[in-house]
Amino acid sequence: MKVGLITIGQSPRTDITKDIGPILQRAGIDYIECGALDNLSRVEIDSLGPESDKDYILVTKLLDGTEVKLSRSKIVERIQECISKLENQVEIIGLLCTGEFPELKSKRLLIEPSILLTKVVEALSPDISITILIPSADQERELREKWKDREGMIVIPISPYTSTPSDFRKRLKGVTADQLVVMDCIGYTLEMKRLVKNILKRPIILPRTLLASVISEVAE
Repeated sequence: MKVGLITIGQSPRTDITKDIGPILQRAGIDYIECGALDNLSRVEIDSLGPESDKDYILVTKLLDGTEVKLSRSKIVERIQECISKLENQVEIIGLLCTGEFPELKSKRLLIEPSILLTKVVEALSPDISITILIPSADQERELREKWKDREGMIVIPISPYTSTPSDFRKRLKGVTADQLVVMDCIGYTLEMKRLVKNILKRPIILPRTLLASVISEVAE
């Protein structure tokens, strides 16, 4: 079976597939990628950035490793174009972003990590308390709306693209985490999950491996 993976940044996202590739391969799944920012100049990419703090902000990275912020309203059409490009080549499409995109349409099964995260947490317990990691403090408003049913949650901004292990240790030092930690960005790696687990001593949900596991489950 072949799966399409769509990033809001530039493809290929080898930083993501290094973690999810083995999971997909064990299930006999091949994948192809498409990026919403593929073939764009830096000037064109910059034009897709947020214009005010009221924008729904997404964070991704370019092929050269540069972190960029995008406006959801400006990028959603390009994500849809990737879906249209891939849906005649694959059986399943996985979105490599935990942002919310209710307007996306696909003729194929479209798996969105944002929905997986909220539903898995709900399934674990309606009342479970959570600590959430996000790439940027600029995203906190949208994050709190997304998780509005979780009162008293702790929100910790720390970039998966520019932060070092030392940055994680400093940022999380002294934090008393809730019952569950959600790393709410596809950019967080398996290595980062292990580091955070070692620091906070709590169960953790990592979106990229959750996505790959669900794709494998429905594909096998």
